[in-house]
Amino acid sequence: MLRTLSTSAAALGNLSQDLFADSPALGHDHLYPDRWSGSIDVEMTVRTPLVFGAQTTDGGRTYVDVVDDAGNLVIPPTMVKGMISRAYEALTCSRFRVFGGAENRSGARRSPDDRSQRLTYRGDAASALGLVPIRVSRKDGDGLVGELFYGDTRVQGDYREGNDVYPVMRVAALQSGFKGHARLVIDPPRFEMMTPHGRRIRCHLTLCLHGDRDKGTHKKARYAYWQVTHIHNGSDFVRVAEIHDSVTTVDTMNDVSGYVCRTAPPGVDPGRLFQRKHDERFVFDVSPGGATEVCIDADVREGYRAVVESYVLHRENESPRQRHTPNRATHMAQQGGDDPHEAERATSLAVGDVAFAVVEETDGEPVVREIVPTMIGRHAYVTSPHALAEAQRILPVSRAEEASASDRLFGYVVPAAAEGATGGDVAVRGRIVVGPVDGSRALVSAKEKQLTPLLSPKPSSARRFLTDARGRTPMGTGKEPLRRDRYFTDGQLLGSAAYPVHRRLLEGKDLDSDGFPERAVTAASLGGREQNNDAVRLTARSWLASGSVLRCTVSFTNLSSDELGALVWVLTPENLVPQEERVTGARAQSSIGYLRMGLGKPFGLGTIEVRIADGGLRAVRGDHLAGRYADLGGCLGQEPTTYSPDDFPLPNEDTLRKTPWVRALQRAAFGYTDGYPVRHMSLDENKENNQTESGSGEPKRGRGLAPTDLCVADPDPIRMVSAPQRPEHGNRRAVR
Repeated sequence: MLRTLSTSAAALGNLSQDLFADSPALGHDHLYPDRWSGSIDVEMTVRTPLVFGAQTTDGGRTYVDVVDDAGNLVIPPTMVKGMISRAYEALTCSRFRVFGGAENRSGARRSPDDRSQRLTYRGDAASALGLVPIRVSRKDGDGLVGELFYGDTRVQGDYREGNDVYPVMRVAALQSGFKGHARLVIDPPRFEMMTPHGRRIRCHLTLCLHGDRDKGTHKKARYAYWQVTHIHNGSDFVRVAEIHDSVTTVDTMNDVSGYVCRTAPPGVDPGRLFQRKHDERFVFDVSPGGATEVCIDADVREGYRAVVESYVLHRENESPRQRHTPNRATHMAQQGGDDPHEAERATSLAVGDVAFAVVEETDGEPVVREIVPTMIGRHAYVTSPHALAEAQRILPVSRAEEASASDRLFGYVVPAAAEGATGGDVAVRGRIVVGPVDGSRALVSAKEKQLTPLLSPKPSSARRFLTDARGRTPMGTGKEPLRRDRYFTDGQLLGSAAYPVHRRLLEGKDLDSDGFPERAVTAASLGGREQNNDAVRLTARSWLASGSVLRCTVSFTNLSSDELGALVWVLTPENLVPQEERVTGARAQSSIGYLRMGLGKPFGLGTIEVRIADGGLRAVRGDHLAGRYADLGGCLGQEPTTYSPDDFPLPNEDTLRKTPWVRALQRAAFGYTDGYPVRHMSLDENKENNQTESGSGEPKRGRGLAPTDLCVADPDPIRMVSAPQRPEHGNRRAVR
């Protein structure tokens, strides 16, 4: 793990302890004789438009302005401090200073920012075929026991005709309306009364082939499924559904017992969950021994709860006008209200629940790895971001002794201080102060720009945020892309979101007539349709144009030579260049890297050239300053000595340049010179990239692609296969 590597190297004396070891922060009660205090004049040149400011809402649209109501430019110093601190944090392999969600053990519903919650992702339709229906049958001490229902697959296997093989679904279709491959022949309310969720019923079934194998289109069917046609009403079997003539039927089974599984809430037409849904499910098992008993362990139960809570949170975050119909599990969870105990009960598995399980065979025995409430829906990863962060020692500081280099320099607040804690166990004020930002040389544009939706990074995407122990993309044993359920497992590390500089923009390419990145104002497309909803698009009423120059003074106190050297290093753009991109001679001036600030960084906005102004580094050591106080020759804030940045070198710089975290920092700051555009996947490409094989759950060939590692010496762009099955080059997504 990267922090373990860096702190171990510091302990052995191979890296600076001031930069890579955890220790309490210095106090502010006096200046230490061997430490430096002073100030740095920083000059920031805007190289791509800079968007920031307070957000306001007017007429259903959200606006952001860089000027106040009086027309004065307002540049918060905290924005500059955040930009510098992020670079310093990456250089020193420090703890994450911002990380949502202390662990929640109260049972109350969790917030979207609670990183102790296991994240969830949406499975595709192919993965649903591998699920096994499960019913919670009884309690066993503090645990639960379930029954797995394999339909007839353990007796008959797949359906075959000659050389054609049709996988058979383990669940039967229970028609709930008049659309689809069958239609109800009894009154829907009566049918729902006969088949409530969880009820044991007896049925007649017919095996159907899904697809027009030889009727009309001559397409080969994809799979086979059982359709419920008759249900026993207590005295006789009653026909409830009639299969359409266009459907090919190949077999029947009579008087089969099993359980109803409904994913729609009571009284709700299943078609309201999504347009193409026209049936519910009947789970059964005709094996000689009946359903297979399995244990449901605590992690599986917690994963089920995480999935249900993710549905609830997603629905609560939707606007009332766009809010979708909840599934049955979500509906039940919302009935729990705000009471913690009711919320926990409503989102938890209970005896009698019927759901779907991810099952693996271990030593010939089925083991339940996950339970989900719907066949096509969300799944929970194995562990939470909080657990991974704790294992790799990047959680925010929880007590004074844990403070990393960035914590000690820029300050921190303990997210959940212990009762009775004081001093550094609660918070520490940093030793860096950013003064007022001078915008007198800024170029303010008042031409409105409506931005492409600026969505927060989604760790649930997994492939974009996780690394292995070497800082590279996690891969399978054969270097193949991982299945989605193999992410967020022990041994993987959380990466830090990074948005590489778009060098094409710096070269004047891909810009509109106002010098604004075209991609930043182009609406996203899904299925060929532009997503133009004003409610999710931010409008910049004013912004800073390229060429704007901002200045400020950064004051510092009690910095060691190594700490000052690291600060100077990140403020020197020539240092932010990967070794393989370094040039000499006439081109040397173009070989610089950039820091990022403001909104819209994924689209190339906010690229800033940050450097120390000529003669702008003033410093004095504590013992020298003490002498000046003694002879009344000077005081802090009136440092007469100006230093060159070269006077404070970064210790072990040659070694650090080879580490994966510094290589990644430099690549993000410099960007790519191969000419390919830097962009996110489109919504359609992302959907296509998540396609899996129905039998194994493995990514389809050419799918499951992850970002190019920022730390590699010779990066290649991702080559996506988009929905029309056309290779498209230059789709580089780098977010670690």
